[in-house]
Amino acid sequence: MAFIVLVLLALVAGSVSTAEENAFNRQAPLPAAPAACDPTYPYRSFDGTCNNLNNPRYGQANTIFQRLMGPANYADGVSSIRLAQSGASLPSARLVSTTVLTNGTDTNNDAVLVTMQWGQFLDHDLTQGRTFTVAGGCCDGGRFGNVTANPNVECLHIPIPSNDPVYVNANCLNMVRNTFGLNLDGTTPSSRQQVNRLTHWIDGSQIYGNDDATAQSLRDPSSGKGQLAVSIQSGKVLLPVSPSTCSDCFIAGDSRVREQPLLTIMHTLWLREHNRVANALYDIFGSSKSDEFYYQEARRIVIAEFQHITYNEYLPVILGRQAKFSNSKSQSNPAIYNEFAAAAYRMGHSMLTSFLKLYEADGSESPQSFFLANSFNTGTTRLLNPTFIDNALRGLLRNLVNAVDNCFPDDVTSQLFRASGSPIGGDLISVNMQRGRDHGLPTYVRARQIALGTNGPLPTTFDALKSTHSKEVIDSLKRVYESVQDIDLFIGGVTEKHMPDAAVGPTFGYIIAEQFENLKRTDRFFYSDLTNPVSFTGRQLKEIRKVSLARIVCDNNDGTVTTIQPEAFRNPSSRNSPVACTSIRGIDFNKFYGNKPISVASEESISGEDTS
Repeated sequence: MAFIVLVLLALVAGSVSTAEENAFNRQAPLPAAPAACDPTYPYRSFDGTCNNLNNPRYGQANTIFQRLMGPANYADGVSSIRLAQSGASLPSARLVSTTVLTNGTDTNNDAVLVTMQWGQFLDHDLTQGRTFTVAGGCCDGGRFGNVTANPNVECLHIPIPSNDPVYVNANCLNMVRNTFGLNLDGTTPSSRQQVNRLTHWIDGSQIYGNDDATAQSLRDPSSGKGQLAVSIQSGKVLLPVSPSTCSDCFIAGDSRVREQPLLTIMHTLWLREHNRVANALYDIFGSSKSDEFYYQEARRIVIAEFQHITYNEYLPVILGRQAKFSNSKSQSNPAIYNEFAAAAYRMGHSMLTSFLKLYEADGSESPQSFFLANSFNTGTTRLLNPTFIDNALRGLLRNLVNAVDNCFPDDVTSQLFRASGSPIGGDLISVNMQRGRDHGLPTYVRARQIALGTNGPLPTTFDALKSTHSKEVIDSLKRVYESVQDIDLFIGGVTEKHMPDAAVGPTFGYIIAEQFENLKRTDRFFYSDLTNPVSFTGRQLKEIRKVSLARIVCDNNDGTVTTIQPEAFRNPSSRNSPVACTSIRGIDFNKFYGNKPISVASEESISGEDTS
C-alpha cells in the first residue's frame, strides 16, 4: 500500500521520484523454488531449502534478511538514507570513526584470540551481502578519491572530512549499496530489504558451500569415503587450490576464505575434521556404504559439532556463562536479522589485534608473528610454511583477545585491505556505520530502548546514556552527533559497557541472543532436537556433547599442539590450565553407531550436560 501511495503521488507530480525508482526497479529475483521436500531425508539441502516443511523457502540462500526491531528506518520510508533529527544530513561515518574511536589496546582478560576467529568463521556461515555493480566504484575509479556528486544511484560513498588525520587530497571513501530483494512469496516489500547470499542456518556452508555446484566442486570424487578435496603441500594436508598452479589460492565453501591467514587456518581445521570423521565412519562400515553416505553422514556430524561448540562454548563467552537458549520449536521465519548482520555481530571487529604473536613448540615467540595489516588477502602464503599452522594455533589459544569497546587497531580503521605498496587502505568502522544506514537500521537509542525493555519516549540528552556508556564515550558522541537520537546502532552498541561476565553490552547482547535463539528454535535439523525423524538418537547426541573446540584442535593440528586448555575460548589460567590432548574427550564412533540406542525418554538423563 505504501508503495502504491508513493507512486500515485509521484504521478500527480508528473514523474516518479528517484527514491521510488531506486527502491523498486532493481530487486534481485528470487532463487529457484525447491523441488518437493522429503520429510524423512536426514540431510540438509545445500541451499537451505526444505528445512521448514511448511515453508520450504525459509532459510534459502539469496533471500532477504528480516528485521527484529520494526520496519526499515529510511528518510522516505523506502530507500533514502535517514537524516538527523534536525533534518540535516547525518555526520560523516568517517568523522564518527575518527572522533569516537581510539587506537589502543584493552584486552578481555577471560577470552583468548580464537574467540575473535571463531566469530568471523561463524559469521561466514551466516551472512554475506551482495553489492550492486558500479564500474570503477564511487570515488573517481578508486577506493578513495575525490567526487562532487555520486556518479551512480547506488553509490553511497563516505565523505572524508577536510582535516582527516590519514586521508589527504581525498574527499571520498568508496562504498556501493547492497542489493535488495522480494518477499518469499514474490511480492514487493514496502521498503528495501537486503539480500543474504548465504543460507540463514548454522549449517557449515562456509565449509561445504551453499549450492549444489559449489558443494560438488569441493569433494574428492575418487576417495570412496566421502572425503573433501585437499592439497598436499610441504607434507601437510591443506585446503584445495584453484587454479592448481597457485599454491596458496585456497578455496572453500565461502569465497572469503583467504581474507586473513587465521581464518584460512580455521577453514583448514574443519576440512580436516570432515575427512577425519569420514575416515572414522569408513573404519566402522567399510565398503558396505557408499561415498555419498560417508560424505553426508560426516557432514551431518560436523555441522552438529559446530553447532554444539557455538552454543556451549562460544556464546557463553560473548553473552555470559548464564546465557540460556530455549528448546521450544515454532514455524517462524529463520532469516537472519538485519540488525545482527549489519551491526551487532560486527562487534568482533573490536576484538581484532594488530600484532598477531605466534609461538613455537618450545613456547618461545615465533619469528612468524605478523601484523594484521600486512596479511589481508595475501597472507595465506604463510600456511605453506610447515610450522605456521601450529604456531598460529598456539597464538590463538594464548593471546588475550581485545575487548569490545571503542579501541580499534589502525589495521581496520585506515589500512583495511591495503594494496601492496600503499600506505593506507580502507576504514572498516566507517563502512559498518554507512552499511547500517544503507540497510535502514534503527538508531542506537531505539534499539537500546527495545533491548532494555523500557517504555516511553526516547532519551533526549546524551547524559541519559550514563548507565550504558562511560563519560569518555558520551563526550566523544556529543562532539560528533547533534542529537542522542542520531547515534548509529553500530557505534552506540560497540561502545557500551559490558554486561556481567559477557563480552558485549545489553543492546548487542539482546540482538545476538535473539538471533541465536531464533536460529535454534526454527532449525528442524538442530543437533540437540530429538523430536524429528531426522534427529540424532539419544546415544548419538550423548557422544556429540563430548565435542569441544579443544578436541577439534587436538585432532586436526599438525602434530605439535599436544596440550590445550579444556575451555579453549578462555584464558589458560590456573582454573583452565592446559592438559594433555589425550585427556580431552571426543566422540566414540563405535558407541555412536551402537546397537542399543538410548531412547528419547531416557535422554532426560543426559540433558543437563547441554547449556544450549
